[in-house]
Amino acid sequence: MARIRSIKPKFWDDIKIGRLSRDARLLYIGLWSFSDDIGVVIGDSIWLKSKVFPYDQIQVQQFEKWIKELVINGFICLLSYNEERFIYLPNFTRHQVINRPNTEDLNIPKELIDRAKKDIHSFLTEQSLNNHGTIMEQSVLIIGEGKGIRDIPPIIPPGDDEESSGNEAIDYNALMDTFNKMFDGKLPKVSSMTDKRKKSIKARVAEYDKQAIMDVFNNILQSPFLLGRNDRNWRCDFDWIFRPTNFTKILEGNYNGTRLSKNQQDSEQRKLDSILAVSTTVREAAAKKRKELEAEGIIDQIP
Repeated sequence: MARIRSIKPKFWDDIKIGRLSRDARLLYIGLWSFSDDIGVVIGDSIWLKSKVFPYDQIQVQQFEKWIKELVINGFICLLSYNEERFIYLPNFTRHQVINRPNTEDLNIPKELIDRAKKDIHSFLTEQSLNNHGTIMEQSVLIIGEGKGIRDIPPIIPPGDDEESSGNEAIDYNALMDTFNKMFDGKLPKVSSMTDKRKKSIKARVAEYDKQAIMDVFNNILQSPFLLGRNDRNWRCDFDWIFRPTNFTKILEGNYNGTRLSKNQQDSEQRKLDSILAVSTTVREAAAKKRKELEAEGIIDQIP
């Protein structure tokens, strides 16, 4: 759960902060809000991007560049624990005063972080000397008893693909996990990747690209209608999203404005028909009255 954090005035004058791009600075502040009380935040880029930049269309590759900026400048350290990626802010507890810290609901046990602090310091020093390339496995410090890195973005940035044939590799399970995290409590969860689903996903990637999938997911997050806030309480699901026509409409933002349901459209049409009927009746009555006055020869008396 996000918590209130404080920003000290001297933050803005810090020389090291000044080396960061503006967006990386904003991301750094955003990490404070979504970290636990010892300075550890979930490191899934898709999830984190949706939290810190919910209203911005940002590609995963660009987001990862900002993460890389923070890593090489020593502001954060990427950790792997139980095969999941986390972000540790080494200076968090030094600058944040937390009343009644919650040490029960932590992303990584505090004792593991305490034991790893020396390694984290050395790791940050090494990363500051290696400030090129994208964030790969060697950028992540494994702690605890995890089996390794599970830092595999569902949308693989161009150039990082293992295939060299030009065909885009798709990690279907990672995509499923991303969907479930982004729409947790909002849309029905996906429990398996069937051949039919894989075929639909592959077709959409071939038609557009991998980034289009994330654009579609982000557009859904901004569409009350697709999330069930409509008069039918209907909401979309994974299979509906990847149908060719639906996917294109979502990508083009067709569902992101005010959209009337069929019942609402019928209701509005009935109102319009009623208004037109009343207007017609008034006109006909006026015309009839005019004829009566003309017949009585007093029409000229009316201004």
